[in-house]
Amino acid sequence: MVVLTAMGQDAVLVNPFYADGLILFEGGVLASITRHRQQSATAPEQGGVLLGYRRDPHLHIVAATFPACGDRATRISFKRDDPSHAATALSMWKNTERTMDYLGEWHTHPEAHPSPSSIDTHAWATIRTATHEVMLFVIAGIGEDWWMGCGNRKGRLPVRPYLSVVRWIVCQPKGSWSFGCDIA
Repeated sequence: MVVLTAMGQDAVLVNPFYADGLILFEGGVLASITRHRQQSATAPEQGGVLLGYRRDPHLHIVAATFPACGDRATRISFKRDDPSHAATALSMWKNTERTMDYLGEWHTHPEAHPSPSSIDTHAWATIRTATHEVMLFVIAGIGEDWWMGCGNRKGRLPVRPYLSVVRWIVCQPKGSWSFGCDIA
């Protein structure tokens, strides 16, 4: 279980398939997914795809797609059927000279402590076996708990937090800059 308390901040997670691999999840993407959580008793599940860069052994999530008219959703299910998800991924891939990639899937669950359903597990197995790449799977719960896992042809493993990163930039005397992070 990953607890995300400071939306808008980047999250750094451990990629369980590589000893030194990390997953950098941009804060803006996390904040956007957070806005789609199921906050009312009747809100349907929502979801989309995760886009970013493969910097072996790291994943860097910089964008996501969000529910569209052709998707099907109920309180307890989400089916990504709208072609805009694939069109957005293809467009971003082309506009970045084929460097931005489809990194995985995200969706919501109407529970405080989300975990994958059998439907999730089956859908992700289909994705995992269609590629040789490590893929990221995310379930945003109604609170601060999220479930995140990585998978490849060998299987699926949960990810764990490494640290949360708060970016800071300080202007030093004479116009120089200092970049760094605070561990939250």
